[in-house]
Amino acid sequence: MKMSRKLLLLLALLIAVASAQQPNSNFTGTIQRLTEKPPGVIAYIHFDAGARTKWHVHEKGQLVYVEEGVGLAQEKGGPIIELHAGEAIWCPPGVAHWHGAAPDKGGTQFNVTLGGITWLEQVTDQEYNGKTVRK
Repeated sequence: MKMSRKLLLLLALLIAVASAQQPNSNFTGTIQRLTEKPPGVIAYIHFDAGARTKWHVHEKGQLVYVEEGVGLAQEKGGPIIELHAGEAIWCPPGVAHWHGAAPDKGGTQFNVTLGGITWLEQVTDQEYNGKTVRK
């Protein structure tokens, strides 16, 4: 699934709106504002070539959007997914995963993290250098 930067920023804005169901002159129909404060954290991170996170789990999931460069992501037991600028993945709640840059090219990511995070072990070089598939 490809997502533009504008779409990601729109998603972040929608997460951050105040709660109440009310008419709004900027929309057609009735909208429901879900929360006054963002339920998660938005991070903007540059990964140098070869850099990556440890394995980790998010209580309520994580959106990883690659703004520029080449990113990699993997759910435990799954293939390593290669992501290019404008592409995003959703890491489901409770699923161990890692993300970072390609071995030979860095990249910048927006990450929207929901709920708590549990950090696990390092991603080994053998895991990181496993078979990569193009999203």
